[in-house]
Order: sequence, then structure tokens, then C-alpha cells
Amino acid sequence: MMSHRPMRTGLTLAGALLAAALWAMPASAQQAQVPPSEAVKLALQAVPGAEALGVKLKGDHYVVRLKQGGSVILVQVDATTGAVSQ
Repeated sequence: MMSHRPMRTGLTLAGALLAAALWAMPASAQQAQVPPSEAVKLALQAVPGAEALGVKLKGDHYVVRLKQGGSVILVQVDATTGAVSQ
């Protein structure tokens, strides 16, 4: 009969390495990011009557391009918190 000891040791080691990697990761990287669709929704709420043209992730925030009337408006949405600024 085969022993499952090596497999269990390997899984234990993998779990320990994963825990160490998560512990060493900065807190901001561990937090879930706001999905791009939510960033667009938040930007549209901040600029009523606008239509979305596009969204790009730039570092730690999204830049959402909106069109309102004849103007293009850029709205920044924090990718971690969802906070909106213009």
C-alpha cells in the first residue's frame, strides 16, 4: 500500500507558501478591485445625462470617458474604493 505522506507534505508546503505570499503582499493589492463596469456606472451617476465612451485602468484608478452634450468629460474612479473625482 502506498503512503500519501509525500502528497500531504507537498500540499502543506504549498499552503504555507501561499499564506506567506499573501501576508507579504501590500494591503492595497489584497483588496478586491472595482470592476470596469462598476467604474462606468459610478461615473455615470456622478455626471447625470452623460453617455459612456470608454474606460481604462491607469495605475490605481480608472479613467472613464463620458460625453455630455458636445463635451467629453474625464472622470476618475478609484479602482479599490470606487471613490469618484472629476
